[in-house]
Amino acid sequence: MINKIKNGLLFIILIVFVYSLVLLFKNNDSSSFNRLIINVDSSFLDKTFIENFVSKEISSDSQNINYNELENKFSSISHVKGVAIYKDLIGNLNIGISQYDPIARIISGKLSGNYINNEGHIFPISSRYSKRVLLLHLNDEFSNDKKMISSEFGKDLLEMINYINNDKFFSKIISEIEINSNKNIVIHPQFSKQKIIFGYPDDLEEKFEKINLFYNKIVPAKGWNTYKTVNVKFKNQIICDKS
Repeated sequence: MINKIKNGLLFIILIVFVYSLVLLFKNNDSSSFNRLIINVDSSFLDKTFIENFVSKEISSDSQNINYNELENKFSSISHVKGVAIYKDLIGNLNIGISQYDPIARIISGKLSGNYINNEGHIFPISSRYSKRVLLLHLNDEFSNDKKMISSEFGKDLLEMINYINNDKFFSKIISEIEINSNKNIVIHPQFSKQKIIFGYPDDLEEKFEKINLFYNKIVPAKGWNTYKTVNVKFKNQIICDKS
């Protein structure tokens, strides 16, 4: 009796094992999948775009789906930072897309028409999505993204942009940054007419503290548009000019 029970259990285990193998091979079959599961934020590429992209790359009569090749095609899209494509144990095709997050938009110079992210990566604007960010006037010295990332000035400028975006006050009042041929920076505020001459993007704490002092002490006493320029580039000085 005990042997019959053992044999019965072994038979059931064998059936379950064989069924599991069949199911595993079926789900690992790269020629089909059950459902398409997309994990992506709704910025440059949304779920509809990805669904259409997949349907174009994988036709209904596809005999084999090359997931590595599909990942490479997604990676070639300029707004894609990272991609992971895999088939789960129940046969669903999972696609995860991470995208570049812009912190500034370049609106002049040879790199005009591009965004830049907090790591210095430059990528094009899109007709599908637009984000309100700091506007950046670059001179033609920055003719390619490599120079923007690798140069000391580029790194310092990026640090300054991140500083502005991470500050609740300055991220609201500063709308544009202009870089002239001498690498001097001029800040264009959003709510007042004066230009703020910042100079080289260094000594950030000190210079922004002087800008903060101007808006919190001088403006309430003299008015928003009394001065045409405010110069904070020199150490321990704030030079306000009406002309």
